[in-house]
Order: sequence, then C-alpha cells, then structure tokens
Amino acid sequence: MRWARGGGMLGAACLAWLALAPARAGDFMDVRLTWLLGDGNLLASPEEGSAGLGPSDGARSFFDNYDTKYTGFETLGHLVLYKSVPAFFEGFGAEAALFLGIQTSEPYLRDEGSYIRMTWDWTHGLEPGTNLELTFFPVDADRFRLGYSYKVSWGGTQAFAFREGDTQLAPGLRLQVNLPWGHAFVGLKATRLTEDFSDGIRHWTAPEVNYAGLAGLGMDHEGFVAEVRGGYFEGGEFEGPGAEGEAHHLAGLSYQLGYHQGVPIGTSIDFELYRNDPYLEERFFAPEEYDGGLSFVVKHEGSVIFQNLGDPGHFGQQVEQIGWAFDLNAALKLGFLRVHLDVVARSLEFLLHEEPGFTPFQGIPDQASVSPEVWAAVGLDYFFEGPRLTPGLTLGVKKPATYAIADLDVGGVTLRGHRVVVIYGPDEREILPADQDEGLVWTVKTSLRWDYAEILALVAELYYSRDPNRVRYLTDFNGLNLYSTFLDEDVLGLNLMAQARF
Repeated sequence: MRWARGGGMLGAACLAWLALAPARAGDFMDVRLTWLLGDGNLLASPEEGSAGLGPSDGARSFFDNYDTKYTGFETLGHLVLYKSVPAFFEGFGAEAALFLGIQTSEPYLRDEGSYIRMTWDWTHGLEPGTNLELTFFPVDADRFRLGYSYKVSWGGTQAFAFREGDTQLAPGLRLQVNLPWGHAFVGLKATRLTEDFSDGIRHWTAPEVNYAGLAGLGMDHEGFVAEVRGGYFEGGEFEGPGAEGEAHHLAGLSYQLGYHQGVPIGTSIDFELYRNDPYLEERFFAPEEYDGGLSFVVKHEGSVIFQNLGDPGHFGQQVEQIGWAFDLNAALKLGFLRVHLDVVARSLEFLLHEEPGFTPFQGIPDQASVSPEVWAAVGLDYFFEGPRLTPGLTLGVKKPATYAIADLDVGGVTLRGHRVVVIYGPDEREILPADQDEGLVWTVKTSLRWDYAEILALVAELYYSRDPNRVRYLTDFNGLNLYSTFLDEDVLGLNLMAQARF
C-alpha cells in the first residue's frame, strides 16, 4: 500500500499497533464494505462507459445523502483509539480519541476529528446533561462547523480558502457549557496560509497564521428547538495586481428552528465527536428501528454569509458578496411507514464560497446575472417485517444554479454569444450553447432494500432523470472550430449493492 508523504510512518505504526495490541473496551473500528455494480445511464452509448463495478458518474441523485458528506457507496473504515478517565479532582473528567479514517479510493490515513476533552460536572451527576467541557482538536477541526444539515453547513476547514501547497488542516478548540435544556459555546480555529511578503528590496511567500472565531447557543425544551451560530474567518491576503496585501475574510450567521416528537433533532453525523460508541457513524446506514408508534420532526434552518472579493469592475477595489442557504425538512414515521420532505435553496455565492467565487477571489461582475439552486424532494418507504424488505420511492425536481454572461471567457478562450453556465457544485459545471437557457431537472428513484443479516444489506436502485442541461463540447477533425451539442436528456440508472457494516 502506498502512503502519503509525511503520513506513512504514522499509518504503518497505527496499523501495526492495532494488529499486535489486545483490544480494549475504549477502542473500536467502524467499517463499511461496499460492493457495487452500477450503470450511470442504461440509455448511453457503449463508448461513454457508464457501466461497471464501483460508483459511476451520475450514480447519485441530487437529493441523496443530504445530511452527510458520504455518498453511501464508499468502502471505508474508521479506527478509533479512545480513553476516558476521571480527573484527580472531584467532578472533573478527561477523555481523548485518536480518530483515523481510511478509504480504498485514497492512499493515506486521514484525521477525522481526533480530540482531547476536559469536563467539569458541577452537579456531580445530580443533573444529567449538565457540564462544562473544553475540547481541543490537535489535528483538524473540520467537524466543528456552522449550520446543521451537512449540505447547508459552512465554516469547515475549507472556509479558510487555501492556496496551492497549503497544508489544508486547521486545529482548533471549543469551550461549551451544557444544560439539560440547552447549550452555548465559543471556539477558535487556526491554520497557515501562504501569503506574499515584501520589504521593498525583495519579494517572497511564506505561511502566515490565520484565525477563525466561532460562537453559538441553543435550546431544546419539550420538543422545541431554537439555535443560532456565527463565525468569522480570516482568509489570508489577496493575490494579483491591485489587491496585494488586502485581507480576505468570510463571516456569517446560521440558525435553526424546529419541533420534534419521538425523533430528536440533531446535527449531521459528520459533525459528531467520536466517543466510546462504535455505532455513531454506522447508525446513518444501519437498519431503521420501528416501535409501531408515531414520531415526526419538522425543522427549518438558514445561513447567511459575507465575504470580500475583488471588484471586477473597479481595479484594486473590493466588493462584499453575500451568500445564503435555507432549507425545510420534515419526516414522519407511523408504524412501518416513513415519509420525508426536503426543500432546499442555495445561492450561487453560497455554493461557491469555498472557491471562493465563480472566478476565484473575484466577485460577480455587473454584466453577469446569477440565479440560485432550488430543489424539492418527497419520498416514502415501507418496511415489511417478515421478509425484512423495504421498498421506497422518491420524486424530486431541481432548478440548478446558473451564471449567465455575454461572451464567456474560459481559460483565455472566448465563447461568443449569451452563455448560461449551469452549476451543480464547485467542480461540476455545464456551459450551455449560445442563447440557450437552463431547464428543470426531474428525478424519480425506486429502491428495494433487503436486510439479510445484522451486518449485511442488499440494495437495488433504479432511477430515471430528465436533465436538459447536459452538454458535450467537440472540435472538428483538425482540432479547430469548437462546437457544442446537447446530450440526451433522459438518463436511466441502475445500482446493485451489497454492503456490510461492522
């Protein structure tokens, strides 16, 4: 196995230790093994190569796994070395966890939220859920984020807008007071960003420490939830003519309102600290539990962020760019029936805030017009207890985010005419032919899950999507005369998956 430079000795040592050392109650592994046979588009021509073993492009719908960074198709493992002990002082405690993640698609171990924590329970156990905790993140504090649902969250490590060559790690700390009905916290992150320096004689680049401050408070009383969080991130200095030495920043607020009965409202599992609980990560993919009664949750959250970017219309000046994201989530469980609804709206500025901007570190020019991403999905499934089968159906519609301008410049090549760029994510864009507008994306997915054993499930998914925004750019025989053509709007995909969890 090949290890990343600087992480090879650590990875080899950890695996060797796990192989030789006796297991302890405070240590655990969380493993998900996935075998997948998929075809991203059964209607595609053979040369497009959409079928095969392993995940394929287009294998996920826009509404899938909204509350986690994982696709669900990964083969991955988490190795956690954990220790918790009482302190030498009454009412105080200490715990720590080395939390490493590994995926078959990546050649190295990565930190997934290792932490050290000091706690003080001033009630000495008389009021459960009451304590003061100081948590240190010695490697990376990406799990310490702002927002609640993962796809609408912000303030992770990438909020620092790293340059090429930066370490892209941000250690941090958090001080939090917990009460039976609520909590409040303040926190700090820090990282090193490459910045330009000059003393009038020479010019050089060097890493400089940049900081972020985070704070929040919330309450959960008799099913009602209300929370607010905010943060400010330093983003290094601007590069390029006219902006040298100017500081970049990102700031914003997030809130959540909701009510739950039977089903608690919690943050995404990707935000959790790993404690002595081997099922914390697994619960997202584990079989659902049914008690035969009624439970439901309704919640709404929103985030508004601000960052200063270069003003493309005024050389050397900056403009404050605003991004936003809002969602509404509802879920109901009655007996063995589950129904869920998700409605999401994210501005283009929010989608691209970690780049940051459509053109990195540049605001939206006055000549361009942008529109937000808006989508909704409703789904249901039913669990048949005898054969342990769960069929499901989900229907979704999406208006993708767009950036429209005349004579679009792409890497020094100008595409003439009024152009609309459809943006599905920071790294997924479609440039439509001249004078063509975006269209709605419709998706319907059927699924069938068979829980074969406590650790093994078999899943089949068949989905149909109609996307009028799929484009291919080609050149003629001599490599000249770039032209575009629309691909077939209809996509019919299939996934067959076996997944073991232990």
